[in-house]
Amino acid sequence: MSDLMDSLYFEEGFSIRLNADSDPFFLLVDYSSRSYPLNMANQHYHDFFEIFITLEDEAAHLVNGRYLQLRKGDIIFLRPQMLHMSIYPRRTTAQRRIIINFNDSPIHGMGYQIDKIKALFDSDVPILRLPPEDLSRVINRLNDIFTAGKKKNSGWQLEIYSLFILFMLELMRASRRGKYSEEKQPVLPDLKMYAITEYIDTHYMETLSLREIAEKFAISPFYLSHQFTRVMGMSFVSYIQKVRVRYALQMLSYTGVRIHDIITNCGFASSSQFNRTFSAYCGMSPSDFRKLGSADKDIIISSLDPERSEVVPSAFPPRFRTLPRKRRGIDGMKIGVIAEALAAPDPAVLREQLSRLGAETVGMNASTCFEWADCYRHLSDRRLSELASAGLDISVLIVDGNGLASADEEKRKEAIAECNAALRAAVILNSRAIGIVSPEGAPDIFALSLSEIEESAENGEITVAVVPVIGSAVDGFEGALKLSRKDGKVSFLLDPLALLHEDKENTFSFFEEVFSMIGDRIEALLLKDRLDGRTVNIGKGIMAKTYPRISALLSHSVPLIRAGYDSVSIADDILYMRRIFL
Repeated sequence: MSDLMDSLYFEEGFSIRLNADSDPFFLLVDYSSRSYPLNMANQHYHDFFEIFITLEDEAAHLVNGRYLQLRKGDIIFLRPQMLHMSIYPRRTTAQRRIIINFNDSPIHGMGYQIDKIKALFDSDVPILRLPPEDLSRVINRLNDIFTAGKKKNSGWQLEIYSLFILFMLELMRASRRGKYSEEKQPVLPDLKMYAITEYIDTHYMETLSLREIAEKFAISPFYLSHQFTRVMGMSFVSYIQKVRVRYALQMLSYTGVRIHDIITNCGFASSSQFNRTFSAYCGMSPSDFRKLGSADKDIIISSLDPERSEVVPSAFPPRFRTLPRKRRGIDGMKIGVIAEALAAPDPAVLREQLSRLGAETVGMNASTCFEWADCYRHLSDRRLSELASAGLDISVLIVDGNGLASADEEKRKEAIAECNAALRAAVILNSRAIGIVSPEGAPDIFALSLSEIEESAENGEITVAVVPVIGSAVDGFEGALKLSRKDGKVSFLLDPLALLHEDKENTFSFFEEVFSMIGDRIEALLLKDRLDGRTVNIGKGIMAKTYPRISALLSHSVPLIRAGYDSVSIADDILYMRRIFL
């Protein structure tokens, strides 16, 4: 069996997604690992179906408070609203698993067959342990899905959904031969404590006392208190408080429910108890929390809710929605690189390198890319025509904004002239935009310079975009908001990583706010990543969980430019960008 499971394709961190979990046709296949420290995460549920495939021995699952021991190759079927949680052993290595989430999508005329497949989720013990011949066929179906998700050929979404139906059909056919027997149960006190946590998670809004729960589960209060702390790693009272605060955080963040009603809905006895408990866990009062920005709220919520940082952020009750998620793979979206990273000696070599990498477009500073001149003003029409004849798709020309925010009028006029020269080059090169890197200096002076540049932008044929930079005249997201309110024409080249302060956690809600406010003004995305101050492959640093979510927020086609200058990881980064965004 072990050798058979080793034939299953697996890549840590890889995932395949069709649509958002709110869409009728939703599918997510997640390949990743989890380890012992996550054992203490609370149980959760969600509104979609889940299939959990364990790739290691010695894992377990809590399903509605019931402890189920697993072996390698076991398949768990979790229907919507089923409370569950993974349990991992004390091991130094993480446990690999595959999780498949999907919605109940009706296929007209096939209701009877679909109901037979859904019956897999209705068993009293919803686990399949298949014989080798059946498991081999199931693995082959999963490998087909993995391969299609990697290749992403034309029409790959339909291909993957079709393969998923065949995978489910294979499971249904094999289910009658599946056998599972409960084994290696933990000691009785552990089982009872798990059942008590399930009761708390579903009755948190009621009055819960140690004595009443002890009577309900036929044990003494002293024994319950001692065993609960041993098994769950926190006291009985602390567990109840944490569950209630988690629900309160969700209601404070995503609803307009009055604090007085939240107190009642979450089971707190009084406003003083609520304020005291909330402050102990969150470091502030509920009213102060509600005043925070979405990014800061999300940091606090995530600190109490490890499950929230999983691949599917909505896997936490109750389901409160924020922004509607957009679908990925928008027609016309192109993958590109910053040309300077390839260090090509001439346009012909650059075009060849792009073709080899599978990149479709570039962003470049044409004044320095090929060492022809030190600025756009010194680029001759002949040089620009030679570059245009190379047939490169140049989405955006980058121009240094130094001087545009200077109080020195001579320097400011010189910087404006450089931008106007970049506009002229953009027309010759058929670029869609110039991207001005925000300089240091006064925001008001920069806005004045920008308005003068926009007047020269070929009657609107070339877009003038700004790269917000923390600490510059356009100071990150807040600076971009202020500029957009002042200048109704300006667009943005958005570098999501550059919007984050070094000491600020990367949170999805922060980017939901960014895209809700300036999403329609984004001319291109500049993508890179870092970890501990070092440049790393895209998707390997602090943006690893956020780029997939950002891809769901894009509402229109924009070039996706790999912005780092490190040439070693370009090929891997382009593959990542294509997989995540397209």
